[in-house]
Amino acid sequence: MKRIAVIGAGIGGIALASRLASNHDVVVFEKGRGVGGRMASRYAHAFSFDHGAQYFTVRDPAFAALLAPALAAGAVAPWTGSIARIADGIMIDLAEPRDRHLVGVPNMNSAVKALADGLDVRLGVKIAPLRGHTRQGRHLTSTDGVDHGLFDWVVSTTTAHQTMALFANNAPNEGALCATKMAPCYALMLGFAEPIELPWIAARVSGSPIDWIGINSTKPGRDTSCTTLVIHSTSHWAQARLGQDIELLGVELAQALHQATGIDPDLAVFRAIHRWASARRLPQPNSRPYIDPLRQLAATGDWTSGSRVEDTVLSALDLADSIERE
Repeated sequence: MKRIAVIGAGIGGIALASRLASNHDVVVFEKGRGVGGRMASRYAHAFSFDHGAQYFTVRDPAFAALLAPALAAGAVAPWTGSIARIADGIMIDLAEPRDRHLVGVPNMNSAVKALADGLDVRLGVKIAPLRGHTRQGRHLTSTDGVDHGLFDWVVSTTTAHQTMALFANNAPNEGALCATKMAPCYALMLGFAEPIELPWIAARVSGSPIDWIGINSTKPGRDTSCTTLVIHSTSHWAQARLGQDIELLGVELAQALHQATGIDPDLAVFRAIHRWASARRLPQPNSRPYIDPLRQLAATGDWTSGSRVEDTVLSALDLADSIERE
């Protein structure tokens, strides 16, 4: 039995830890206050927003098997309704999605919480850059100076640049780990006190700074007495505005929402904006999870596969199997 530290409690980290926990002593460390990663939810007053991943689809039997208990427990459910296509302020199409869209219930991170049930997950712990590996293992210390003990393996499931900082001088400066290319995205969250009636639950937008509009309050288990919107920018727009005042960017996205849909953002009683620094994987040669059996370090994330939630999970499960074989 190995003692394995998993850094990051997004769905990839939790899937990997779940696969390994049946045969090993696994501890998941998460610097944030909750699990979820980019399947995150933000709570504000009477509103909640899934401001990261909007939904996920299932095509692979391995992912379906992992999700089955959460579906049976009601922590995951289909998000049904029509998806609009809007171009230059005009709705040009309205159709049902081809794949079944699934979401966590009552919030997106509820899906990850269900998968994490029974795992040793330690929240609010940011692990410091790693020290050397000895025959006894590797000591993990958090940035507040607390020693978290010895581990045989350390597996990072965070972003590529956070993984490089964590591994510091312990990993070679080559390969997909340092060559990965990710694009940013801004997420604008708007909360309205009254329901807004629209013929769609979400919209894909072109000819605008906006890429996606999701009516979060139409998802199962949400409060339907109000309206919550999540607006994602295009990566190109976000990349060109890195370093600019984030609140002013929120104003720009709100104006773009009005132009695309006619919804008046000034009627919102709550507004917030969040920047996802590594939101989408840019086109690049196929990469794989990082594994170094000699140093007993490994890493995975959406930077190894694609931006779909399922891709991230399957990459994590593949890495777990590779560690099992070592």
